[in-house]
Amino acid sequence: MKVGLVSLGCAKNRVDSELMLGLLRTHGYSATDDPAGAEILIVNSCGFIEQAKAESIDTLLRLAEHKKSGRCKALILAGCLGQRYSGDLLAELPEVDAIVGTGAWDRLPEAIELALAGHRRIFTEGSAILPAADMPRILTTPGYLAYVKIAEGCNHACAFCAIPQIRGPLSLCHS
Repeated sequence: MKVGLVSLGCAKNRVDSELMLGLLRTHGYSATDDPAGAEILIVNSCGFIEQAKAESIDTLLRLAEHKKSGRCKALILAGCLGQRYSGDLLAELPEVDAIVGTGAWDRLPEAIELALAGHRRIFTEGSAILPAADMPRILTTPGYLAYVKIAEGCNHACAFCAIPQIRGPLSLCHS
């Protein structure tokens, strides 16, 4: 099956997107840049500021059109927006077949299988996942621009910031 993935937001999301693509390849999926040719569409979203939330929802709604006119059989919301607002979004966006948060993107194959079987599910357990050195990854940038994730989350509860709510407590990469 062909999977199309749109990565929005920060470099941490890009690393997560590349790891998602690597994981999906190990499960027999192939990536495509053509949303009209994808059977599965994934939006790795940002949920930090209002403009980013709007961009994520607009992208979901635009890609949802491929469920009507293209080959798309499932639309998955991944990343920060889903982690932060999963319950509300699943209720308000019937176009979305599954939500996979920052702490559960490793369950993406399961989410896809359930979505294809007609089950709408939310996977938001856990804090954001730090990549191990041996995790499969498909770079979406030239190799000399590849991002490296060295930490995740934050231990501060600043009134102006949602990072601890979205990505959990601070954890450092030990690989």
